[in-house]
Amino acid sequence: MARIKDVALLAGVNRSTVSRIINGEGKFRADTKRKVEQAMAELNYRPSAIARSLATASSNMVGLLVTYYTGGFFGEMMDQVQSELDCHNKFLITAQGHHNAEGEREAIQRFHDLRCDGYILHSRYLSDDELRELAKLPTPFVLLDRFVEGLEDRCITFDHTLAAQLAVGHLIEQGHRKIACISGDLNRETSKQRFQGYKNALQAAGIPFESSLTSEGNYGRESGYQAALNLYQQHDDMDALFSCSEEMMSGALQFFHQHKIAVPEQLSVTSFDSVYLCASFYPTVTAVHFPISDMARTAVAVLNHQLKKTETDIDRHFLPKLISRCSVLPR
Repeated sequence: MARIKDVALLAGVNRSTVSRIINGEGKFRADTKRKVEQAMAELNYRPSAIARSLATASSNMVGLLVTYYTGGFFGEMMDQVQSELDCHNKFLITAQGHHNAEGEREAIQRFHDLRCDGYILHSRYLSDDELRELAKLPTPFVLLDRFVEGLEDRCITFDHTLAAQLAVGHLIEQGHRKIACISGDLNRETSKQRFQGYKNALQAAGIPFESSLTSEGNYGRESGYQAALNLYQQHDDMDALFSCSEEMMSGALQFFHQHKIAVPEQLSVTSFDSVYLCASFYPTVTAVHFPISDMARTAVAVLNHQLKKTETDIDRHFLPKLISRCSVLPR
């Protein structure tokens, strides 16, 4: 295996010159850089990431905290963050928070121990106060789909309440009045916001809120199936359904298909959708798009500016878009 002294010998320069060129330090003549790069290629020399980290005080690693690894939403998030980091020659380290604050603390500590240059945090359980304390430490971080007062420049946010209002409002515009809702875990802030959007749309149309027309899921397909079952047992005359996630909509559609409840002829449905899964359902489902791909790319861009200590006017707030498909008919 080639060593740095072998590169220096072949290029006809000293070892410190090779080291500084590798680490991007100082200015060198073009022909000197070319000799070093050619020697590295000829010897198939790859610099040690650990050695470069010690020399430059930069690990070129970024930590990404997610709630869990499964599901299209988190897969898309990790893929987009990785793709953007590749453009900046940085490595991605991921850790999951295991659905609790302690798990998120341990993940962030792991990033710190690995000397990550910065973090992208999809934190659901750490308190605002704890995140504000974390912001006092030297390592920069960005919050993905989270708003914390006082950390506005670090927050990449989405209007979940307005998104739900658009999805339910579309059903109301088509004449539906008895509209059920499958919510996410209402201990989560974004789930509360989506549920509030559902209630806001009903209120704006003068439709009384009925708690029995709601069922709480956990964003998984199975919970969507069970929620649809619970709702239909209580209200077999409901004429529309709004799901707060595409995975739960998948489970609900499975229930309706199994029980010969025709969508949209008997029941119109709308949903949230982050990875265009609703376009693959039968029938294709009208949905509000949650642009996690764009938000993930923006998070990397904002973090990169933090690492460089440069200002940016990148828009950090995203608005929903309703995509009309084949799952809604006029009442």
